[in-house]
Amino acid sequence: MITENQFDMVFDCQQVFKALMNALARPGKIFSISENAEKIGEKNAPLIAAGLTLLDNWKKFFVCDAPQLQEKLHEMSYGQPGTVAEADYIFMPKESTSLSVCRQILSQAKIGTLAEPHKSAAVFVMTDSLEGGEERELSGPGIDGTIRITLPDEGRMWIEERQKMEFEFPCGLELYFVTPQGDLMGVPRKTRIGGVSKWDM
Repeated sequence: MITENQFDMVFDCQQVFKALMNALARPGKIFSISENAEKIGEKNAPLIAAGLTLLDNWKKFFVCDAPQLQEKLHEMSYGQPGTVAEADYIFMPKESTSLSVCRQILSQAKIGTLAEPHKSAAVFVMTDSLEGGEERELSGPGIDGTIRITLPDEGRMWIEERQKMEFEFPCGLELYFVTPQGDLMGVPRKTRIGGVSKWDM
């Protein structure tokens, strides 16, 4: 449980916000919010830290198959629980990151419009690690040429499935990958991944 002497809603939120913005500005690079998240002392602490930073009573969020996490985020941030289609922020605990769920979430999430691309969702996916999978290359804004990543399958499939949907830019959604230890990687909407896998239907 957070106390006044632990996670600071100003100082820690500022640090987490900076890490989140840096992660989108430098796709594929690993950042850390571990020092901030460990102050929370809860399961899914990095997701909670991101939620406390981004949510307020004007924002809607969706948590997949984790009612305790949803309740915690609502109580601590005053963010409003909603459907996938309504959510400004979508939180995917590690237990809910199957391919079928991935496709369902991406097909329903807000992608904005040509006139208002900012009215789109950001998806936070919890994964055991940001490294150790098959090597792939990312390209796009913020990347000088390409950058190699080894994001494991349960994370990489989100980038690949999003890419298959071929959203018309500037529409789309942002992806964040977070480990239980607080490592963080951002993959903006226009970032492309090379060597897309052919997932079984």
